Order: sequence, then C-alpha cells, then structure tokens
Amino acid sequence: MPVSTDGDRLRRLCAAALVMQLGAACSRAQRSAPDAGAAAPPGANALSSEDAGASAASSPASPVGGAAGDEVAPVYPRAHGAPEPLAGRLCEALHALPARRKAACCGGGAGFHAAAECARSLSFAVRAGAVTLSFDEVTRCVEAMERSLEGCDWVSPLAAPVPPACEGIVRGALGEGARCRSSLECVDGLRCEGAGPTDAGSCRPPRAAGPCGLSVDALAAVTRQSRHADAHPECGGHCAGRACADDVPLGGRCEAHAACGRGRRCVDARCSEAPLPPIGAACLGGLCAPGARCVDGRCAAPKAEGEACARDAECRAACVRPDGRAAVAGVAGVAGVAGGAGGVCAKRCAAR
Repeated sequence: MPVSTDGDRLRRLCAAALVMQLGAACSRAQRSAPDAGAAAPPGANALSSEDAGASAASSPASPVGGAAGDEVAPVYPRAHGAPEPLAGRLCEALHALPARRKAACCGGGAGFHAAAECARSLSFAVRAGAVTLSFDEVTRCVEAMERSLEGCDWVSPLAAPVPPACEGIVRGALGEGARCRSSLECVDGLRCEGAGPTDAGSCRPPRAAGPCGLSVDALAAVTRQSRHADAHPECGGHCAGRACADDVPLGGRCEAHAACGRGRRCVDARCSEAPLPPIGAACLGGLCAPGARCVDGRCAAPKAEGEACARDAECRAACVRPDGRAAVAGVAGVAGVAGGAGGVCAKRCAAR
C-alpha cells in the first residue's frame, strides 16, 4: 500500500499548478476542437449532456465543459442551485463539521473550508449519473465523523482524520471508454486517464507501463477519498518514481511498502502479506492495524487528553508542554529530545 509523504503532496500540488498554467497557454482552437474518432462509447453521454445544461457556453466536445475563450475552468463546471441532498450532507460532515468543532475548541470562526466546493463537484457527478451515493453509507460516515470529533483532543493544525466508514462510498458508474472527470466516476478496476483539475479524461484499465502519479484527482480530493487508488489503480503493478513498475513477488527483496503491491507490506526488506498487528503487538514494518499507532516498536492506542507523553505519535492530536509548546522538536514518532519531559496529550490549535 503506498505511503503518502509531504513530498508526494507537494509534487501533486506542483503538478496541479502546472496543469493550470498549461491550460491557460492553450489556444481556443485547441480546446474547442471536436473529438476525433468514432461515436462516443457507452456511458459518455452522461457527461456530455450534463455539460450542455451546466452553462450556456458549455459544449459536449469541450474537455472541461465550461471554458470560454482562454479562460481556465475547473473540470467540474460552475453550477447554480442547491446541492444534491446526500452530496451536501456528506460534504458538510467532511469539511464544515470539523471546522465548526475546531472553532468551538480553539475560539474564533470556522474559517475557510471546502464544503461548498465538495458539494458542487459531487452534486454535478451525481446528477450526471457518473457516481452514486448510498443513504445508509453516507449516514454511517456522518455518524462516524461526529464520534471522531467529540471533545477537543483531536484538534491539530492538520485536517481532522477521516474515519474508515467514509472511505470508498463514492461509487463510479461509468464503463471503459466513457468520458470522466475523476477516477471515482469509473467503475471499480478502471481509472480516469488524462483527468486533472481542469481536464476530463476517459475510463481506462490500469496500464502496465508508462507515467503515473502526475495529476490530482479533483473529486477524490474534495470528498477526501484518500484510498481511491485501491479501487481505481493507475498501474497494473505499482507507481514508483512516477512510472508504473511490476510488483515485487511475495518474499522478494523490497525497500518500500508500495513495491509489494496492494494489500502487502515490506517487512524486514521482504514482501509480506502478514496482517497488520493489533494494539499490544510489535509493529510490522512500522505499521499497525487501523486505530493503533506504532510507538517505540509496538502498536498502541492513542492516549487520552491529559495523559503523559513525550511525542505527538502517542496522542490523538499533539503532545504539548504546560506552556502550550510542542513537547518535542523532532518528527512525530521519534524519541523525545531535551525539553520533552512533562508533556501531556492535548489539542494544538495552530502550528508552533
């Protein structure tokens, strides 16, 4: 399973910025030229017909369904009116609810959050018939979010974690060859090749070779589907160094979890399919079962607010000293440094 890093996120943001710049540089003729080839494959009409109703300037042949002249438009066109009820409810729980709860814990207003953008994009996909939402699954996600945000000891400068009940609930309906705006719009096993923040693509099977990891999935980002690549992989194997590569077989030598393929891990430099260990067991390659943290080589439950700690990894949010500063100056999960003694698990409203 690929492990996300700050470097990965930065590279994805840079890739998104590059897409925006390239889109601005393209000529009107390049963007508005009709699609070449035969008639659209099954499922494509769900996207193009929605484009026509989204804006007077929209065209089914337009890759973004709303760009006019040299304007760079988002891949999900601007829309008016209330969002789809289930889409609005899900996005409210993923974005607005954490912002309000954090404001209540830290003071001040809720500030900016992406609930409106999430509801706009997701509503468009639902109305186009590209994705479906289940009332029961959305309800379970909302309830799980509410439980995870109880109290204030979860508050940190980072976004509130998404519970497992919220993953994988945006289900794609488009088959192979259909035009798409997000991999979430494709049925499981297909991904939206060529899609980005300003460009549509088409649902395709994973590729055996070629570039990967170069674009940002707009709908997956706003709906916080961090594990969407499990159901919509870019590569038949795994993505390594921005290129598709074959998975290392079980027992083969490895340097990273991703090299072993989905559902496997790199343990002691060998690919393994051993299950993730529970609380109290030794960590497996630095990993633990969901709900546990790897601390000093063993899986542990996050400590409650007020419990003694030496590093952030021990707590739901942060390990702080009585003066409110970080208890450790290093990276979460490493041994405490001078000044770390006397830390307690607590909220951290802003980066320090």
